[in-house]
This record gives sequence, C-alpha cells and structure tokens, in this order.
Amino acid sequence: MHYQSDINSKEDYLKQFLTGFSILNIEFILTPRSKINFGIDEMKGDRWRGALGRALKKQACEKSINDNCIHCGLNKGCFFFQCFEADITHPYVIRPELDSKKVYEVDDEIRLSLILIGETIQHTYNVYRFVNAIEYIGRGGIGQGRGKFNIKDLVAKPSFDFTEILNSKVNHAEGLIIELLTPLKIKETGKGIHYSNLSFETFFKLLLKRIINLNNIYCGGLELDRKTIKMESNQLQLLAKSIKTESYTGWKDYQRFSSRQNISMKIGGLIGLIKLSGDLSPFYPYLKIGEVIGVGQNTTSGFGRYKIMPM
Repeated sequence: MHYQSDINSKEDYLKQFLTGFSILNIEFILTPRSKINFGIDEMKGDRWRGALGRALKKQACEKSINDNCIHCGLNKGCFFFQCFEADITHPYVIRPELDSKKVYEVDDEIRLSLILIGETIQHTYNVYRFVNAIEYIGRGGIGQGRGKFNIKDLVAKPSFDFTEILNSKVNHAEGLIIELLTPLKIKETGKGIHYSNLSFETFFKLLLKRIINLNNIYCGGLELDRKTIKMESNQLQLLAKSIKTESYTGWKDYQRFSSRQNISMKIGGLIGLIKLSGDLSPFYPYLKIGEVIGVGQNTTSGFGRYKIMPM
C-alpha cells in the first residue's frame, strides 16, 4: 500500500506520511508432534529467526545454507537476501508468545505471530513464502532436539488502523508507562549500551528513525516531501526533551549461537518499566506503532518489544 501523493495540507505532514503504513499480522497456532525445547522467553524469537532464515533460503535457491549471499550475482532480486542479508531495516518482526514456558509437550499449543510490513504484503506470494517457511520448520524441527510441529490454524489480519489512532480523542497529558517485555538493546559505537535512566528523547529518537526507515523503504515514503518530514521529526525530538523519565530497569545478557558465523555470542538489553511524565499525546500514535514493530536492535527476532499503559 502506497501513500497518496496529493496531500493538500502541510499541517501534521509526518502523521499524514504514515497513514499508509501497512502491517499484516499472521497469527499461528502450532501443535507439537514431539517435545519442543525453546528455552527462555527472551530467546525464543532468536531461535525462530534462525529457523525462518534457513527455511526461506531453502525456498530461494538450491545453494548450500552456508553459501555467502553477498557474492551471489542474483541477490538484488532475491526475496531471501532482501529480508535477511541486505544491510537495511528488514520488513518483518517475529513475536513468539511470552508465556514463560521453556518446553512444549505434544498436548500443548504454541502461538506465534509474524508481523509483515509494507510491500512485503502487497503480493500474496510473499505471504505464502512465510507461511510455507513455518510449515518447513515444522517438518524439520526447531529448538533443542529439533521438536516437530503442525500448523493447527492461522489468521492473517491488519495489526491496527493508523488513521483511527490519529483520530483518537484519548488524552495522555498525565503521562504513560512503558513496559519493556523483551530486552531493549541500544547500539552505540558497536556495543549495547546500558542506560541507568534511559531518557525519552533517546527512546523516541530510535523509534521514530525506525518507523521512518520502514516507511521509506517498504511503504512508498520516499515519494513525499522529505524536507518537511525531517523538520517535523526534529520538532518532535525537541519536544521529547520535556518528558521526564523514571527508569525501573535492569540489564540482562543472554548467550546465543550464530550458525552462520559458527560462534557463541552474548546479546542483551534493558528489561523493566519506564515511567514517563508529561503530555505524551503528540507521541502516542508513534508509540502505538512501536508496540507492534519494536524499537532498538534485533527487533526482527523480537527484541525491543514493549507495551504502553496509562499512568
């Protein structure tokens, strides 16, 4: 879905710029055929991303899973390369259910959401690729011991109506609380940074940058007036300095294994609550988008997931 280019008013141009931000949520219900050991909630998305990458690459070409796509002459038109390997913001988010269960038995159900963004959902075949990839994972297995599963049910639906959010009359002048559901990793100078009191200015800057990047790459945002969008973005970021924060967070590290690099690495981020005091009404529409797409690093595997609550 692309934006309408005949926008008449320059008022709130950034919001109008986002009215075509399209998101499809594919919700799966999976039933194990054998025991599946995912481990802790925070790392479930990482396991799913690795398995999804291998499954999509299998559909894309017949080369070895270990072949380097960067040197492939066909990568510019390759669906897998654009979604996994290209050095750009990727158009999907994996959201496992955060239910604190490490092991799923045969009688259990596993819930998984795949968030697809923009032109990724314009062609039905692209959606089928993701569904077929989940089926492929089920046949080959996932987690410790490679537990197998079937797809019991799936529902594909838009995540929200951004225009409806914009027209909401709810007043958020008293502030909001952000609950970080999965680790928020803020990458600076190549490393994850632990903020003892993360400012709203920093949080919102990261979020707005991610939203605009996704919109530009996948939702036709480059067709519009980037100068006006940049000006309004700067004004919002200046306004964000007036929001006071109180952080009740801690840093958590996790070990993950990269099959592509064949090494074990540490990955971590902030978990907890952030209390925001001040008028959050101008930021609310963007915070609602962020609830779906996440913020910070490693968002495709479910990091940076949060929810907002009234004060």
